[in-house]
Amino acid sequence: MILTASLTTGVACATRGMRESARLADAILTLDHVNLETTLAIGDAEFHTTKDGPFPNHQLRISVRPSTGFAAINYMDHDDAQMPIANSYSSKRPLPEVDLIFNGTTGAVFPRTAAIRIENAREALHEWLQTRKRPTCIDWRPYDSY
Repeated sequence: MILTASLTTGVACATRGMRESARLADAILTLDHVNLETTLAIGDAEFHTTKDGPFPNHQLRISVRPSTGFAAINYMDHDDAQMPIANSYSSKRPLPEVDLIFNGTTGAVFPRTAAIRIENAREALHEWLQTRKRPTCIDWRPYDSY
């Protein structure tokens, strides 16, 4: 298993194996995503090694604000006919007063309903590493264009 990451810090990296990938996932949850999101792809090859690919069929995007205790996740899977693009979802109200970066290039932020506790995001990341599918331990809602 290889986890390819483009971090909020502007650094790209790849890890090999579950232990190394889990450590990276945990480290991502400590980064303050102020200007850029982190994108992750998992597979048997390192993604984006050349301009011609390989390219992932599914991707996880995450934004975290450790000082607030919240994160938001977007998951895209072209093989999922029911919900090919989804955001994490929390039904808890009131909604947290936190803007979590969806796309630093465009300035888009996640809807506040996508904000989940960091510990729930950690559980979701680790489940994704194990299954390579959209995690079932958190709730999801179909993606809305931003």
